[in-house]
Amino acid sequence: MAEQVNCMKFSELKELVAALAANDKVTDETKIFLDTGWDSLQEILPGSVSLASAKPFQVQDELTKEFFGGYVLTEKSAKFDVSNAAEDVIVIKNLY
Repeated sequence: MAEQVNCMKFSELKELVAALAANDKVTDETKIFLDTGWDSLQEILPGSVSLASAKPFQVQDELTKEFFGGYVLTEKSAKFDVSNAAEDVIVIKNLY
């Protein structure tokens, strides 16, 4: 059985942005970063958020034989074992 990660939905992002906008500490000049789990934060560049087409795929761990699911951009999906169902997704490009 494949492990499935619960992905944030646009409705949840809108609620989060509304809550942040209501916080007096957040201004139009507040910077946005991505916490990658390493020692430093990564900047989210202006123009890095876009709508794209993606397809779900599964990969099997060679040691445990467990399956893990993920998504790949449709234009890069030829090298993955993907389902045929593409969907529109919001992507934040982090190209560091």
